[in-house]
Amino acid sequence: MRQYETTFAIDSQLKSGEIDEIVKRFERFISVNGGQVLEVQRWGKRRLAYEIKKRQYGYYVHIRFAGKGSIIRALEREYQLNEAILRYLTVVLSKQALKAEALGKEKSLAAATAPAPAVEAPAEAPGDPAGTEDDEAVATPLAEENEEVAAPPAEEQ
Repeated sequence: MRQYETTFAIDSQLKSGEIDEIVKRFERFISVNGGQVLEVQRWGKRRLAYEIKKRQYGYYVHIRFAGKGSIIRALEREYQLNEAILRYLTVVLSKQALKAEALGKEKSLAAATAPAPAVEAPAEAPGDPAGTEDDEAVATPLAEENEEVAAPPAEEQ
């Protein structure tokens, strides 16, 4: 079995109950045809890049599943028969993509479980709150240098 991702846009003018029924129908379709739904993400209502069937918005759903290659043709046929589906895209996940994702999850898990390093605040000199005296001393010579650079050159006769 290979892993696939399918993303489809549903007509956003449908009621939320109808949208939920369409999503559940495709989840059941995948399961009945020998697939296993791994993850369902409802991205929600978003603006389309261009009008499709005189619609400017679509409700996006992303399903990740495992199954045989024959399920794809049947799934896309179901998308074509359903008038509420504006667009769809199904892709197979490569082995490299799955490995990269697994490595990314391991790194994020390791970072989340690792203790945070203790950071020591720099010590301030007594009577010098946040080094304000040094800031003024540095600002004055820079201002003088800028005035010299901005002065117009003397005319030669």
